[in-house]
Amino acid sequence: MNAPLRSAAALFLLCAASAQARETAVPPGPMPFPHPPERRTVTVGGQGEVSAAPDRARLSMAVEETRPELKTAQADVNRVVREYLAQARALGAKDEDISTAGLNIRAEYDYSGKEGRKFLGYHVTRSIEIVVRDLDRIGDFLQRATGAGINNVSDPQLESSKADELRRQALAKAAQDAQAKARILAETLDVKLGAVHTINANAEALPPPGPRPRVLMAAAAPEPSGNEEMGFSAGQIRYTATLTAEFDLVPP
Repeated sequence: MNAPLRSAAALFLLCAASAQARETAVPPGPMPFPHPPERRTVTVGGQGEVSAAPDRARLSMAVEETRPELKTAQADVNRVVREYLAQARALGAKDEDISTAGLNIRAEYDYSGKEGRKFLGYHVTRSIEIVVRDLDRIGDFLQRATGAGINNVSDPQLESSKADELRRQALAKAAQDAQAKARILAETLDVKLGAVHTINANAEALPPPGPRPRVLMAAAAPEPSGNEEMGFSAGQIRYTATLTAEFDLVPP
């Protein structure tokens, strides 16, 4: 073999060896990744509760009348509303705490007769909502309502102006309860408690069961208030929170 042929053969072998080295160093396809270690977790539930005395009440009531003439029904209802609002303001209700926007009018019929439906009249309803900030006057507000002719009164809804803060306190207690339970489990299993992984929480307010009767002592005293006559006691509002939390468990 002459010199030019020997040089060409040597160059071909060098290129082939270089290509083989590249194929060996970088295998085709995606690079494999190591599997992450399996997580060890514990899931626990937590509960929290705080109580507070209500400092306001929301009263919902309505006047309902049915009359053959719509104008008459509206006039009767509006008269009762005006009379009660005057008494509510006399008891200390502010205009910003009073709402009378609710109005409903419908025609009523009797379908029980054989001759077909019979017109009974127009049924008019006016709704009233009042926020009472002096709980010692709730009974007075309710008694004045029925005295003025209001014929639909719902249970007072007791509220706290610090409701958001109280819910947060209940949530904090629930979180502390869950963490304490998870720590006990970790110590019992001879592992360390890691960071919290997931949390699902819920908070709600549980009002008192309603007006509760009280025993009144018979004695010569001024005329009792509306609360005393009704035996009204506000009680406490309970704010509760529940949650589930997943914590990591770390080997010692």
